[in-house]
Amino acid sequence: MMLSDDDIALAGEYVLGAMDRAERSAIEARMRSDSAFAAEIARWELRLDPMLAEIPPEAPPALAWEALEDRLFAPPKRPAWAWFGFAGGLSTLLLGAVLWFGAPMQRQQGPLWISDLVSSDGQVRLAALYDEQRGEMRVSVGGDAPQQGRDFELWLIAGEAAPVSLGVMPRSGAAAMPIPDDLRALMAGATLAITDEPAGGSPQGRATGPVVALAPLRRI
Repeated sequence: MMLSDDDIALAGEYVLGAMDRAERSAIEARMRSDSAFAAEIARWELRLDPMLAEIPPEAPPALAWEALEDRLFAPPKRPAWAWFGFAGGLSTLLLGAVLWFGAPMQRQQGPLWISDLVSSDGQVRLAALYDEQRGEMRVSVGGDAPQQGRDFELWLIAGEAAPVSLGVMPRSGAAAMPIPDDLRALMAGATLAITDEPAGGSPQGRATGPVVALAPLRRI
């Protein structure tokens, strides 16, 4: 579906933060039901990435961490943990399908899932787009890097299953990461979480550091 010039401008205003809370809420509601508009938001973010690093995003409430920390720090229930190093790069939200190397969005045959994670202080941001048909996730990292000798690690939390590591995140940048076949069925509607771990990631097969950010994967 072709967007009007007004809609394209509206997407730009949203990405630049030139809206009040009510207007942003209306835009976010539209993105959940309008994939073309969500993709336009993502295009604007790719264009304006250098500027977005200075815009403080809205962080989720602190209440969100408690139950998730219980899940993350429990002893692992499954022996196999997938580790995938990857590099990543946008700041703030990724809402659409143009993380595919910044190319114009092409019609995807399978469902797309997005997630935007922001730390409680707004200083760490991760945007993720999962292509269900390809079994591939594109990620971009923005904001503050972990301290020297530490790394941010990304975890997949699906239902009541133990959290599974998806890999140690880069300090900044954008990249693709393949999702193993045995995890693909768990991706839809799962939650992504970031923890602060020793360099190279948790050595114990489960999270050992604090939760930095979390958010669900949402279908677009």
